[in-house]
Amino acid sequence: MSAPEPEDANGTLEDPEDAAPKSMDELALAIAALHAEIAVRKQAEDELWTKDRFLESIIENVPDMIFLKEARELRFVRLNKAGEELLGVKREELIGKNDYDFFPAAEADFFTESDREVLRSGTLRDIEAEPIHTRSRGLRWLHTKKIPIRDENGQPLYLLGISEDITERKLAEEAKQRAEEELRRSASDLARSNAELEQFAYVASHDLQEPLRKIQAFADLLVKTSGAALGAEGADYAQRIQNAAARMRALIQDLLTLSRVTSQAKPFVAVDLNGIARDVLADLEVAIVEAHASVKVERLPQIMGDPVQMRQLFQNLIGNALKFRSEAGAPVVSVSARETGNELELIFADNGIGFDEKYADRIFRPFQRLHSKDRYPGTGIGLAICRKIAERHGGSVRVKSAPGMGATFVITLLVSNTEGRPWESEPR
Repeated sequence: MSAPEPEDANGTLEDPEDAAPKSMDELALAIAALHAEIAVRKQAEDELWTKDRFLESIIENVPDMIFLKEARELRFVRLNKAGEELLGVKREELIGKNDYDFFPAAEADFFTESDREVLRSGTLRDIEAEPIHTRSRGLRWLHTKKIPIRDENGQPLYLLGISEDITERKLAEEAKQRAEEELRRSASDLARSNAELEQFAYVASHDLQEPLRKIQAFADLLVKTSGAALGAEGADYAQRIQNAAARMRALIQDLLTLSRVTSQAKPFVAVDLNGIARDVLADLEVAIVEAHASVKVERLPQIMGDPVQMRQLFQNLIGNALKFRSEAGAPVVSVSARETGNELELIFADNGIGFDEKYADRIFRPFQRLHSKDRYPGTGIGLAICRKIAERHGGSVRVKSAPGMGATFVITLLVSNTEGRPWESEPR
C-alpha cells in the first residue's frame, strides 16, 4: 500500500518536488539571521574591546599609583605604570606577591591591617599620609584611598587602591611648621627682651631723677648764695652744670615716655582726632604765634586708640614741623587723613628744611640726630616715640622728604582701628 500524496491547502495533491524551494528559502533566512547575530556580537565585542583599551589607557596614564589586590591573601593582581615608577618595581615582579615581599615588616603590617579593615567595613578609607620605603626613591609619603570591590552577593573580591605621592608637599609643610615655630620662639624671645629692656629703661630713668634733682638744686643754691664769690669763670661753670642737668632731665623724661608706650599702655577707647588736634594746637599756640606759622587741620576721623599716645603723636609731629622750619618763609603745616583700601593714613606735611631720604630710617631711632643740638634743641627721641606709638596701634610710619623741600610724615593704621566713618574732609 502506497503512502498518500500530500495535499495543498485546498485539498488538492502537491508534488513533493515543489516543497524543496520552500525549505531552501527557510535555510537561507536562518543563515542570514545567524550572520546578523554574529555581526551584532562581533560589534559588541569590538566595542567592549575598545572600551577596555580606553579604560586601560586611562589607568596607565593616571599620574597616581593604582593597584589591585585579591581579597583572600591580599596579593597584587594589578599595578599601573605610575606605581612601577614610584615603587621602583616592575609589575611582573609584583603580581602574585604581597606587601611582605617588598616592604619592611612594620610597613607591611600597617598596609595589611589597613586593607583588612577596608574589606571588613566595606567602606572607603582615606589615609591622608602614610610612609612607604621604595626601591628607587627611598622614603616617600603617600595620600592613599582604598575601597573594596564586591561580587553580586556582597562578598569582597578585590581591594582597589589609589595613592598620590605627597612627599614634596609634606616636606614643605614640615619646613613651614618648623619656620613658624622658630618664628614664634623668636617673637617670644624678642617680646621678653623688649619687656625687660623697657622695664630697665623705666627703672633706670626713674632712679636717675632723684640725684639729678639734687644736682640742679645745689647748682641753683650755689649760684644764689655764692654767685658773687664765684666770679665770671665760676658762674660760667655753674651755668653749664645747670644746662647739662636740664638736658639730662629732658632726656630722662623722653626715655620714660618711650618706655611707657608699651609698659604703661592703656586700653583703647574711641578717640576723636579732631579734639586731639585742637588740644595740641592750644598747647603749641605760643610757638605757632612766634613762628608766624599757619597750621591747617582737615576733618579727621574717630579711631580706637590710646588718647594720651595720640596726643603725644600729634604734639611731636606738629612740634617738629615748627622747630625744623625754613628761613625762607613762614612755616606752613597741614594735617589730613585719607583711606586707601583697608588702611587709614594720617598725613602731617610741612614746608620746613627737610632732609635726605637716605636718613629716613635713622631719624626714627632713639638719640639719632641729623642736625646740631645747638641749632635745633631736643633729645632725638621724639620720632622714635612716634614710631612706637604707631606700631602699638597696629600701624607704621613712613616719611617723604628732600633737603629744602619740607617733609611729609604718614601714619598708617588699619581701617579696623577706626569707627564712626565716613567723615568729612573739608578744611576747618
